[in-house]
Amino acid sequence: MNRIINRLVNDATAPIGEMSARLFKKAVLFFLLLFLGLSCVCVSSIFLTFALFVFLQPLEGNAEAALCVAGLYLVAAGVCVFFATRAMTGQRRRVAASLIAEKEIMPSENADYAQKAEFANTIDETVAPFLGMLREAGLERERLALEAGAEIAKQLHPFSLVAFATVAGFIFGRILMRGNAPRV
Repeated sequence: MNRIINRLVNDATAPIGEMSARLFKKAVLFFLLLFLGLSCVCVSSIFLTFALFVFLQPLEGNAEAALCVAGLYLVAAGVCVFFATRAMTGQRRRVAASLIAEKEIMPSENADYAQKAEFANTIDETVAPFLGMLREAGLERERLALEAGAEIAKQLHPFSLVAFATVAGFIFGRILMRGNAPRV
């Protein structure tokens, strides 16, 4: 049984491992290209600054050329700060809106909790007669297995429970059919 479970786990985790390796390679490539791109931007801004200074030096003189280049960088910094503060206020509005939405969602979370409690009670009511019969028959292992299954069912969402039962049915069917060769 352990071999089957180990094989299922390995088969299920293999695509996840391949996907994470591809994602890691793409992330490394992205950050490498980002670093190279920013390095090129910095080097090109240095050369452009030097070229602008050399162009303005004969026209305005040394001091005025340096002031023009510094002013250009000051204006660029001001534009960046302006857009950064506008983005921050927009981000603050979005955060405030999400907090308000969370406060409105809180009652539905309470309703969801009540629905889960009702689902758990329904499972307990359904399983209780079977537990009594197993206890009277002295089948302790089966009773414990049924209790464990009920606890698992309480923790799963109904859709997850159906998916879990389907997978368990396929596995159980494969185990049962292992000894029987298909007849032609």
